[in-house]
Amino acid sequence: MSHSKVVSRIRPTPTTERPLEAELVRRMRGPQRYRLLQGYPMPPLMKTVTLPFQPEPVKPDLGRKLIVGVLPHASCAPSVKGCGYCTFPHQSFRRSSVVQTVERVIQEVGATPHSGRRVEALYFGGGTANLTPPESFEKLLEKVEKTFDLERAEITLEGAPAFFLSHGQELLRQLQTGVIAESKRLSMGVQTFSEPWLEKMGRMSLGNPRQMEAAVGAAHDRAMTISADLMINLPGQGLPDMLADVERASDLGFDQICLYHLVLFRGIGTAWSRDTDMLKALPDNETAYENWLRVTDRARELGYVQKTVTNFERSGNYRYENDSFQPEAFDAVGFGPAAISGYTDLTTQTGVKWINKTSNEQYRAAIDEGGDARDKVFMYGNTDLKLLYLTRTLAGLSSSRNGYRTHYGSDPVDDFADEFEALERAGLVSVSPSTLSLTRRGNFFADSVTGLLARRRVSQLRNSLDDPNSSGKIHMG
Repeated sequence: MSHSKVVSRIRPTPTTERPLEAELVRRMRGPQRYRLLQGYPMPPLMKTVTLPFQPEPVKPDLGRKLIVGVLPHASCAPSVKGCGYCTFPHQSFRRSSVVQTVERVIQEVGATPHSGRRVEALYFGGGTANLTPPESFEKLLEKVEKTFDLERAEITLEGAPAFFLSHGQELLRQLQTGVIAESKRLSMGVQTFSEPWLEKMGRMSLGNPRQMEAAVGAAHDRAMTISADLMINLPGQGLPDMLADVERASDLGFDQICLYHLVLFRGIGTAWSRDTDMLKALPDNETAYENWLRVTDRARELGYVQKTVTNFERSGNYRYENDSFQPEAFDAVGFGPAAISGYTDLTTQTGVKWINKTSNEQYRAAIDEGGDARDKVFMYGNTDLKLLYLTRTLAGLSSSRNGYRTHYGSDPVDDFADEFEALERAGLVSVSPSTLSLTRRGNFFADSVTGLLARRRVSQLRNSLDDPNSSGKIHMG
């Protein structure tokens, strides 16, 4: 019996739907946008901040565990804008702009109040982090090492395949010898091994399959692990091609694969979203889900173990993603354009999240004006912290009811009773006395799970942003 036939037995029919279940069905028919990975709340619900913060809205507990994200710049270099599908902030590469932006990131790192803290995981990401000129990356790496305790950290460098090999693999040499850490990883934007698709994306200049293979060998030669981002459910892409990509990644020796189905719909603002033929060739969500099941089944057969909604690991113990899905235990601090930071105070049941200015130019101007690039800020109260905990831990496939009770003094199934009933009836979550877990169907439709859990609070936040008596800004000091 197929998975879709099983699901049809538990999905409410139009004649028996309750209002909440009808909303869930509507959400499941729409785009599944990986909002679990962004973290609650999404940027549109955050407020513009008026600086300076005096005093800081939430003081960090310097004794908590810490992960760090460093975005050296917001630049990339595809021949098709945003590779056709990308919604992340990015700009065309200009060497002078990148060098100047990295200088400001070094300045921001040097001014952090978190200096001296032990870091569990450090991630160099952003537009295309390994597009950073070697001399700039070396200075940035040196500053980060002097600022934080990295000796027991995992360090990841993200980027496009070709740039791991450029400059005689200089960035890899710097990462290998320039900093002492417990483990080091490369995270490679493969997307697909199909050259026709890479041409459509404008990514052949960012790395062809031969360069991808060479980058895997370079990583392993330097005792680093390496991860591949792969996309499935491209417009008109057949299941055999999706399976072939996973099998190729396995054959090449990738230690980790991250599987993403394509997010594409009219109005998203990407180049492909304005292409009618592309939109028509997309599979519907049920077909896309069946493809996801087959692809992830194949990944398991090849020895990969699923650890999060997107990550499958065969060797190594990758910490950055797993740590980021434990907001009750970890602070996160980001540096650079579009960097995200957040930490919580469980004693006072408060927390803060902020996002830096997104473009290279805006970021540099903000650092030059006052040394502070924060742009959008959100202040967490008790209900918000509960949602942050649920949505982040579920991105790691399961959420502890006992942990929720310990940290927030109530039970999630009581706090979100109607939502969890609807999600369980739809076969998206499994509820036990101690744990809330995503089913495999819930894994694919995780965006709908997140949206339903947050719906009441999101409505309140939207109303406050629409209030004509509210400026939409947070003023501090």
